[in-house]
Amino acid sequence: MEETKQCVACRMDIRGDASKCPHCRERQGGAEPMHRGGPGRVVAGVCTALARLLSLDVALVRVAFVLALVVTGGTALGFYLLLWVLTPASALGRAPVQRVMGWVGRVANTPVEEPRMERRV
Repeated sequence: MEETKQCVACRMDIRGDASKCPHCRERQGGAEPMHRGGPGRVVAGVCTALARLLSLDVALVRVAFVLALVVTGGTALGFYLLLWVLTPASALGRAPVQRVMGWVGRVANTPVEEPRMERRV
């Protein structure tokens, strides 16, 4: 028998390994944080991360990004780069901007508070 749990928002029964509720689309506690790693990564992994977060096919997200590039005249590239800078490469990794801030903190001898992440086994 498959393990189930209740959604934190709508209280419907969902699969035990679900990261989002299929009824209300609410993100569940203990779900993997957004990251760019995993299968399907082509350039920087941003479209893969968005597809995983939105529960969509990665090809659909890539097509939407290319259309956004055409419609906005390239402005969507800035959004892509911003997501790349703010999203870690792995679930337990640090985003590029966090790595740079850590380096600046070490060079300037000022402690930079690390984000606390709980790892559940």
